[in-house]
Amino acid sequence: MAQHRDYDDPPHDQDEHVVQFGSERWSERPWIPRLLLACLVVATIAIVIHQAGRHAPHLRSEPPAPAPVTVINVGHRLLGVTAGWQLFARGTDDLVAIQLARGRITKTVVPVLQTGLPEVSFIVGAHQVIVRSPDQVPGYLIPDGAPARLITGPFTVGGPVIPGPNPDQAWVMSGTSAPSASLVGLNGREVGVSIQFQPGLQLSATSTSDGHGYILVLGTNGDIYDVGPNWSRRIPGQITAVGPTRWLALACRGSQQCRNEVIDPATGSRRLLPGAGLQDTPWSWPPIGVISPDGSTAAAVAPGSNGQLTLQLIDLSSGADTTVAVPIAQAPANDILAWSPDSKWLFVAAADGRLLAVNAAGRRVQGLGVRLPQVTQVAIRAAPG
Repeated sequence: MAQHRDYDDPPHDQDEHVVQFGSERWSERPWIPRLLLACLVVATIAIVIHQAGRHAPHLRSEPPAPAPVTVINVGHRLLGVTAGWQLFARGTDDLVAIQLARGRITKTVVPVLQTGLPEVSFIVGAHQVIVRSPDQVPGYLIPDGAPARLITGPFTVGGPVIPGPNPDQAWVMSGTSAPSASLVGLNGREVGVSIQFQPGLQLSATSTSDGHGYILVLGTNGDIYDVGPNWSRRIPGQITAVGPTRWLALACRGSQQCRNEVIDPATGSRRLLPGAGLQDTPWSWPPIGVISPDGSTAAAVAPGSNGQLTLQLIDLSSGADTTVAVPIAQAPANDILAWSPDSKWLFVAAADGRLLAVNAAGRRVQGLGVRLPQVTQVAIRAAPG
């Protein structure tokens, strides 16, 4: 008699194990549970990684900090200069030293001065530079080729710092009831020479260099005084430019039109120049103007016809006055002008941050032909020897 088998009832083979779940039955081979378990583990890991990635903070790669000192060799002379003097320029957070004859530029990072005052002392010595505000915030000493470091010693005292009679010396002014100035080497050692200001002289951030190593200060009576150790002399008129051998003043006598007047600081002799003088400006003290080392030309700042400040070059022999096309800030800082030692070039920290050079002979303006950061002050270091 034949064996009856339902259609839904599969045959029982020896290599098969029948498993039944409720009304369903399925055939399970031994490797299938292990495969499913592996897939489940992989999927779980993938979900965890994805969720962690969604909630992890996105880290931004910060640009590397600039090197404290960077040297660039241009490969040629700048402005055709062959002498060994150097040009220095200060920006907001850096110092640039330019050796024009070598075509070599050294850029040093200098921390931003934490001051709200516009006046910043910018003293260039034979081997280092000082950058300091007249208020008591940290200042910096920048040795040649080395990173900037905090000033210590006498230079930490608040008050103006003014170039001294020696390139490696500066006057540190201090005190209110009995103001004085001490002569200090840029190495921080006191020289032992001081100035005691007579009553009536104002010790302020507007005290400035007289161009040959001593100090011009404003009196409470509005007069200007040139002071040094054990001497003080009143300077009639409004000084508009200073230099090592000449001063330029604005002489206004009676109802006559004001005229430019050349003063010899060594003898006190005065000479009126032909033509009209510079117009007085709200920023005429301290004087922004500088006179070339050879005493031939004054560079001064004056208001133009459109109300903007202009740069004027004045011949101290003929009185001829030339306006130079250089933008000047409406409230110019000190040390925006500097003459080369040979009196051939006037360097200007322009209102737009450019460092410009004015050829004294042709009154032409040009750049240095190299890319530089924006600058606010300029100074010169004479060649060694």
